[in-house]
Amino acid sequence: MEFPRNILETYLAYTEANRGWAYGIAGVLVAMIACADWIVVEVSLGFLYIIPILLVSATMRGWQIVVFAAGCGFLREQFAPIHSTPGAFPRIVIGTAGFTLAGYFVSELNQKRQQVTQHLRERERQIQLRLNAEHQLRVLVETSPLAILTLDHEGRVLLANESAHHLLRLREQTLQGRPIQNFLPILMRFLNVQHSTSNLRTTVESTGQREDHETFLAHIWLSTFVTDSGPYLAAFIWDASENLRDREGTGLDSMMATSRILIGAVSHEIRNLAAAAASAHRELGALAPLDREESYQTLGVIVDGLEKLARSGLILAQRGNKAVSDLGMVLDETRVVIDATLRDINGTTQWNIARNLPLVEADHHTLLQVFLNLSRNSQHVLKSAAERTLSVEAGVENGMVLVRFRDTGPGVANPEALFKPFQPGASSSGLGLYISRAVLRSYGGDLRYEPTSKGSCFVVQLWATGENG
Repeated sequence: MEFPRNILETYLAYTEANRGWAYGIAGVLVAMIACADWIVVEVSLGFLYIIPILLVSATMRGWQIVVFAAGCGFLREQFAPIHSTPGAFPRIVIGTAGFTLAGYFVSELNQKRQQVTQHLRERERQIQLRLNAEHQLRVLVETSPLAILTLDHEGRVLLANESAHHLLRLREQTLQGRPIQNFLPILMRFLNVQHSTSNLRTTVESTGQREDHETFLAHIWLSTFVTDSGPYLAAFIWDASENLRDREGTGLDSMMATSRILIGAVSHEIRNLAAAAASAHRELGALAPLDREESYQTLGVIVDGLEKLARSGLILAQRGNKAVSDLGMVLDETRVVIDATLRDINGTTQWNIARNLPLVEADHHTLLQVFLNLSRNSQHVLKSAAERTLSVEAGVENGMVLVRFRDTGPGVANPEALFKPFQPGASSSGLGLYISRAVLRSYGGDLRYEPTSKGSCFVVQLWATGENG
């Protein structure tokens, strides 16, 4: 059927483009049929006029078909062997009607063919536009620096671009068909949310886990959409781990610098007061008994100034202590920073975190700074160690929440001087441990050194709030 259809398509396309030739061929055929009908007297050949009508009707308008059909009907009657019999006019009318109907049929058929052809062309154009759009979208997805994922209602990955594989460190395996629960469990929570008629669009920050079990911080832009199979989810993910490391590292350095300035300013005031007190004390010995009363008053003012300075420092330290933190979240962020920094020196981290840790009495950001300071100290001593391992343990012991930082470094030679400020050879002027312990004590906690047979171990002691984390 393909070959005749192609011939018909070719012919109709040719006649539409070359109507003059088509009309000429039809005229020649009409003349030949008329001559044959006139010569052959035994039988009428008038039915052959339908051939030129079929050939040219596709290119004619309605009135043209009627005129051409009437002409063929008249010639059929004139040259047919029965042209001398009565009833010529009715036969002309009937012949004209038959030829007209055949012509209209071909014309209508050709119009339908043109409509179908136009529809198919439009459909092919739309398909091509869609393919081009899909190609552009595919290129956009694959070249995007953001990790892009789509999930089905069961939480399995339907689509994952190259950045997603790079983010989760999948080298040879593919994400398609794998459950996202192993990498970003937060996305499953949004899939399990009861959806209303409107789709969910939001942003969220959460920790995730790569294929090699390294924790990272993810900024996620996500949206859900409901299908017949259930809710589906699309997510754009940005790895914010480096930003967290830079931000918290800068924050720790800023805290150390600010602390040095404050301690320097306080020390300056104390030194001035102490110098004044020493001067007053020396003058007491040289003064007569009658003049000593004024010097005693001066010395009393100095002592009162020292007391006010100490009292103001205690009041300042006690302000804003009512803070509650999710220790698990703080440890997750700490892990994002520690895992990468230890990997930079070919070290490893081990995490032993108890489940369902309670909320603790401490500020989230300040507690994170304390943890980063302890890990930075461990990183510093591990650079020169043969075995480079940092272990972080967290759990509840005797009603207190304890977080231990153990390293395999050379250990501490003089533990009793650890928490004294301005230690010779210490980084950040030796203020890190001093300030960390002071901060924890302001919340009722503590920081202490725990003797160990190998390396060093620092214990962060915190109060639980009594609420579930």
